[in-house]
Amino acid sequence: MPIRREYARSLFADLTQNAPVPLDPDELLHMPGLRQLGHVFFGDIEVRCYKHKARWMYVERDIRDAAGVFAEMEVNLDDVVDVQLPPFRDILERDPEEWHRPNWRRQVASWMLDRARNQLLEQGRHYDEWGSWQDIGANGLPGELTWEEFVASSSSHRHLQNIAGTRPLQLLTWSGETWLLPRAYADLLDRWERREEEVVALARLCSSCGDQGPYWGDWRTPTTSGYVTRCPPCSGAAFQPYTGHLRGVQYEMLRRRATRADEYLCRLCKASQASAWDHCHAHGYVRGPLCGSCNVREGKATPYSFLQLEGGVLHLLECRGCLEQRTLPRRFHLDVVRAHLEQTERHGRCRQTYARELEHTHGVHRFQLECSNWHATGKWTKDVTAAEVAALVRAFVDAALAAQEGRPSPGTATGAG
Repeated sequence: MPIRREYARSLFADLTQNAPVPLDPDELLHMPGLRQLGHVFFGDIEVRCYKHKARWMYVERDIRDAAGVFAEMEVNLDDVVDVQLPPFRDILERDPEEWHRPNWRRQVASWMLDRARNQLLEQGRHYDEWGSWQDIGANGLPGELTWEEFVASSSSHRHLQNIAGTRPLQLLTWSGETWLLPRAYADLLDRWERREEEVVALARLCSSCGDQGPYWGDWRTPTTSGYVTRCPPCSGAAFQPYTGHLRGVQYEMLRRRATRADEYLCRLCKASQASAWDHCHAHGYVRGPLCGSCNVREGKATPYSFLQLEGGVLHLLECRGCLEQRTLPRRFHLDVVRAHLEQTERHGRCRQTYARELEHTHGVHRFQLECSNWHATGKWTKDVTAAEVAALVRAFVDAALAAQEGRPSPGTATGAG
């Protein structure tokens, strides 16, 4: 029978409380990789996620079966193997698809290197002073990182603790020469790599024509029963494009009419079946049908990233209220200002400036600006009043509309990045 995520998490935690492998039952709540996989992994065991009455749920039997495997698992802590962590590879050298493939050894090494790098950034040290921070020290960690600092940092970030629903740092030990894990646990993670590859390979296939999609799940579409995989041509053949015929209609009226969004293609990505009518919360007007991923991106992604999205600004202006007032939803305002400051403010001849809001008092937003070269004198502040924010947003909107019409922009803020 279907059970809610909260109950599934509680049940799994109770049944595995004495398991020899450290597990993270919260994976059942957060469901990492749901869009790409349709499952939650604990080791090499996948637990299927279902959608029932618009809620993600599990089958109780699946939870009990997965928990039973771990409760009965035997792990000899004295039978260990060298995990052979791979050397550092710069992100620019990585093949994007290869980097997304499961590789638990690379993931652990990446945690260590990222923490060593962040430690130097937090200390305010210039890049020229970092030295050989990638070199592995006598404690097996890069740079000046200690095990205590590494564990403390990892404990405050879920994504730095979990691999396949397990917590490797609780079993990882340093022999003085190499990193060790219990053999049974290392074998479990190896099996997870192979099994996740198999699950992803199946999830990449278009359910209509069988073509293979991108590794990271761009063809995955949320439906009322879960995710399905459809290539853009098959989606285009199955669903009609939205032509803006509901522009100016209030969302509440649409709800009362029960007008379906899933008959349309997503207005933003134009590749997936829509699942919801997006609307402006400030003015109440419908903006258009969006797929689940684009709808989440509009509501929860960083405003800066959404403004960078092709068609993102014009989608927001599908709201008649925003269009007539030449504005955007309030959550986007400061990112328009930040982008403007990064374009116009400079420290000497430095080519790039970074801006972030420090405080907001008495209607004035104070930003801290810093040059990309981290010069000691390359930090300053800039105050922006509410009236200036409104003017910059209006100029940004005017520029977007002018670009749509192919005419010169009248505004001073020409983009979000």
